[in-house]
Amino acid sequence: MTETADTAEEVQTPEQLLVDLSELHMRTHVSPLPKHPAAMGWQMTTGAVAAGFARTLHALMEVAPEKAAEIAEWYQGPFGDGPDPEEHTDWTAQHVAKSWDVMEQWVQEAKELAVQAKEATERHEREQQA
Repeated sequence: MTETADTAEEVQTPEQLLVDLSELHMRTHVSPLPKHPAAMGWQMTTGAVAAGFARTLHALMEVAPEKAAEIAEWYQGPFGDGPDPEEHTDWTAQHVAKSWDVMEQWVQEAKELAVQAKEATERHEREQQA
């Protein structure tokens, strides 16, 4: 990471973010892989998202390097620990869902899916113990 002269904050470059995303993607595909289905599912999802984000960022760097730098800085989050969930939720509501009603529907669906996943995990654990 580089330091800016006037703020002494660390700013991640798009190139550094590409390396981080690529390393994350590779870690999700190297054995030993988790045996638990939920952990495996999340790990594979993380790998796919990291790969997609890396390719998108790479393509953006070729046509709009200043936008790629802006995204790399945003990706650091407010404290250098990743995107701010609250800020991203607001952004998603405004730019993707286009309404808070749609966001609430997505939240309710996510809650239902989380309950289903928990039940499936518990069933799997009971089957493994039997």
